[in-house]
Amino acid sequence: MQFLSETCLPRDHENTLNLNKAANYIENAFSQSADQVELQTYVANNYEYKNVIGFYGPESDEVFIVGAHYDAFMDFPGADDNASGVAGLIELGKLLSKASLESQIILVAYTLEEPPYFRTENMGSAVHAQSLISNKVKVKLMISLEMIGYFSEVEGSQEFPNPIMRLLYPDRGNYIAVVDQMFTNNAHSIKQAINTYTDLPAYSINAPKSIPGVDFSDHMSYWSNSYPAVMITDTAFYRNKNYHTPEDTYDKLNYEKMSQVVYGVFKYLQDNTDKSS
Repeated sequence: MQFLSETCLPRDHENTLNLNKAANYIENAFSQSADQVELQTYVANNYEYKNVIGFYGPESDEVFIVGAHYDAFMDFPGADDNASGVAGLIELGKLLSKASLESQIILVAYTLEEPPYFRTENMGSAVHAQSLISNKVKVKLMISLEMIGYFSEVEGSQEFPNPIMRLLYPDRGNYIAVVDQMFTNNAHSIKQAINTYTDLPAYSINAPKSIPGVDFSDHMSYWSNSYPAVMITDTAFYRNKNYHTPEDTYDKLNYEKMSQVVYGVFKYLQDNTDKSS
């Protein structure tokens, strides 16, 4: 966390040196746990960028993908957004390396999630999703780890995009949210795993993309390519007021709860990989 949010600062699209430093750090971490590590490089506006990809478990007809972006907005530290997701990805890799997997799980650290590339074909996740289409890869589920480190026990600390949601979800930001499109059961299943295997409260929501924030991360790139995907998040600016500011620093995050998020995702994958082979 400290390395990504302080040593690799800034890590926006203009600072490719720091982006490469972060990518090298992630590549080294993956190499200590993954069966195979690849760099997916591409060019955007005459600069080269890279996704870092770790492969776990045997090749299978369908794969699970877990991803998190490692770039940050402007020159801000981006500890919660999204060094927290990357740290979760690295820890998940350690857990997967010790598990007996019957299906392949692919971990991807993405570049260029933030503006000005957000919602463009040059998002790292868009490049990766399109490569899956080109290679006819079947995806069981993509899971985006997008800001998983900020929690609060203060009453009223949780805000919502729609007033009706106040009737359905707690007003204390002490839980993790799992977000999906309408009419699927994936978010519910992951929520159940987190609630079953940890004492961190998890809530799920199935909502249309018209609700602000529902598609504000890399899972959007997979939705756009007709792959199933969910986002696991502390709800970003609906809770963490340090979002996209200089105050988004590593000392404000809850590492115990972050570890519970990761463990819940791990148990979900462990319980479901044999069903996707």
